[in-house]
Amino acid sequence: MTSVFFRIVAGVLVSGMISWTSVVWGYGDHGHRAFCDAAYQLAQPATQQHIDELVAKHPEYENFGTLCHWADDIKSQPQWDWAKPHHYVNFPRHAAKVSPEDCPLEGGCVLSAIMHHYHVLQHNPDDWAALAFLAHFMGDLHQPMHVSFADDLGGNRAHLMYYDEPTNLHILWDIHMLLRRGYDDVPAKVTELTVTLTPLAPLALSADDVLAWANESAAITRRIYSQFRDGQALGDAYTAQWGPILEQRMQQGAQRLAAVLDQLFAEN
Repeated sequence: MTSVFFRIVAGVLVSGMISWTSVVWGYGDHGHRAFCDAAYQLAQPATQQHIDELVAKHPEYENFGTLCHWADDIKSQPQWDWAKPHHYVNFPRHAAKVSPEDCPLEGGCVLSAIMHHYHVLQHNPDDWAALAFLAHFMGDLHQPMHVSFADDLGGNRAHLMYYDEPTNLHILWDIHMLLRRGYDDVPAKVTELTVTLTPLAPLALSADDVLAWANESAAITRRIYSQFRDGQALGDAYTAQWGPILEQRMQQGAQRLAAVLDQLFAEN
């Protein structure tokens, strides 16, 4: 039987062979900034120093948090089309969990992309693009709507009204709900997210870890859809119910990203 690791890494190696088939936003600017700034705060000083050195190679971005949006910034550039499927993974509506088979060998997905860029950094810790991709995709993995269903493009076709404004389920979770919870002030939210968190021990990442984290998101996605009907009007009650879960996923992901980067940079 083909191993989980082989299937996941192989997906990236042939990822340039297909084009993007879904609409992806990816936490939005505020979400990715907060996610990566939180991970940075939780990382060891040696890790922070190495991150700063890599960010300095890309002066258009002022810090790690802003660099984490780079993977979305390049989507309009055709030379990066091969990376577009790496922001998400789809699984069947009838399935209880994500499986390795849900990550295509041709094109890859967020699972294969995370493992690929992790291995790139193992061999070349100075690859700033691999760092930017890894951090961005770790954020996407922990946003439930990036582990979702292909038939409505991960919620992009799930239409609704949010505080009387039309949007869809994906953008609601990527952008609108975060802004309602104060993410227009990223530094304040990073302090709020990290004040109670304890850094994890450095983590040598495995494909099994990534799959388990994806299935955490998948379980939430199934709950989201169990309570959703197309065209419904949402507001305070929805934000109060799901906002804390969205932020908890950001905290979990930030802790894990910091632990992975500590293993890559601080320990080596």
